[in-house]
Amino acid sequence: MRLFISYARVDRHYCVQIVEMLDVHEVWYDHRLHAGQQWWDEIGRQLEWCEGLVFLISPDSIDSKYCRKELEIAQALGKHIFPILIRAGAPIPDDLQYIQYADLSSGMTPEAVKLILNSIHLTERQRSQPPVMSGQRVSLVLEPPSGPDEADSLVTEAIEAFDCEQYDRAVFLLKQARASGFKSKYIDLDAILNEAEDALEWQAIRREAEREYLPIALLVKYERTRKLGCQAFRAFHKTFPDYDPDNLAAICPLVNAPLLEWSAVPAGSVRIRRSGTLMTCYVEAFDIGKYPITNAQFDEFADAPDGYTNRDWWDYSEAAAMWRKQHSRPMPSRSTGYTHPRVNVCWYEAVAFCRWLSDRDGSTIVLPTEAQWQRAAQGDDNRLYPWGNTFDETRCNTRESRIGRTVPVTYYTSGASSYGVMDMAGNAWEWCANGVDEVSNRNLTGSGSRVIKGGSYIGTEKRAQCRFYYALNPECRYDSIGFRVARLKG
Repeated sequence: MRLFISYARVDRHYCVQIVEMLDVHEVWYDHRLHAGQQWWDEIGRQLEWCEGLVFLISPDSIDSKYCRKELEIAQALGKHIFPILIRAGAPIPDDLQYIQYADLSSGMTPEAVKLILNSIHLTERQRSQPPVMSGQRVSLVLEPPSGPDEADSLVTEAIEAFDCEQYDRAVFLLKQARASGFKSKYIDLDAILNEAEDALEWQAIRREAEREYLPIALLVKYERTRKLGCQAFRAFHKTFPDYDPDNLAAICPLVNAPLLEWSAVPAGSVRIRRSGTLMTCYVEAFDIGKYPITNAQFDEFADAPDGYTNRDWWDYSEAAAMWRKQHSRPMPSRSTGYTHPRVNVCWYEAVAFCRWLSDRDGSTIVLPTEAQWQRAAQGDDNRLYPWGNTFDETRCNTRESRIGRTVPVTYYTSGASSYGVMDMAGNAWEWCANGVDEVSNRNLTGSGSRVIKGGSYIGTEKRAQCRFYYALNPECRYDSIGFRVARLKG
């Protein structure tokens, strides 16, 4: 059967799923990429071509004059109408209430899918066309053509729609304004359109995440279905790593966090400059985390019954114990992506994590000293960056990359040091064990400043050089500072 899918563009991801479900039929849906009279003419031709219109009911499609016009013309042309509710609570239009609709608002349930397919199959077998409404003239003009005189008002209306987060409407109006010949010495219409398109895409992704997440959260809620829910959540989290409003990750661990990957660093020397003096420090062989500690790994510590709340991990100094009394929970990370580096972590928290992980792993896991960190980054040839002496923005996440946020620790595969250690330049600063004047000292007592190394996504390439360092109060928690761990030999 020839089917026309009518939908609001913010529901595009769901539309694609339904198109795939109907793959045994001839299906056409508008990608909503154009505007203007030629675009309207194409819509009219496809409405004449189709035998049935599948109308996806959501608050956005009900409010969309384009979707409503498509429905109106399909009804006037005598097309079969197949309503599908895709968002719970969306009002059913009066002219569709007499037609049985399929409810997919809780997901692609077998019952709802069967109802859709059976309805289309039954209609296809009967091949009975409802008559065109008596006395009604069918007009395929969806929108009166716009001219240059109307372009200014279209832009004004688009900006108002943008402000109300009606991005679908804003995009259409801006495209109409461009097709109508909008001209301005000061307004960059393409720039506004790009912003609206980006906002619409983000809104569509968010809408899809919300729709898919709700039934998964329900499965996780009940003990009998929790295992299935956790399996579904792990699959969901791969596509939407930053969406977890109910913190399902605390119930359904995403990774076995303590199983870290290690890179072996052989014994050798490293040169560190302090107050104009270049010091040579000898470093014993050790292992270092191949990647910084990620959100998922730190969250296991934060959520474990014997983790963050266990005072044993904070008794290494009076300053740490006092700080812990005043901070019962960690700050949330800037990004919830489980492979992003864990940031907003102070030095005290990083040390407590190491002590907890040592207990679980049965080995001595610590923050690296500055000398160890720099040895792992530079190797034997005193290089400026982990990969060599020439800065390359394609190998690290610094201000020059213009990303403006952290990225997964596995993102820059070509940025490894000579020992295979990843992400040591940019993305997030990393705490070291020592203070400014103790480059190889692992004294954990006191409240003096501690060294951070490696630069971050907001810093310049100079700060991402292996030899560059800052020193900060150990209480500092910023969304550009994380840490990695080291494992001592013997």
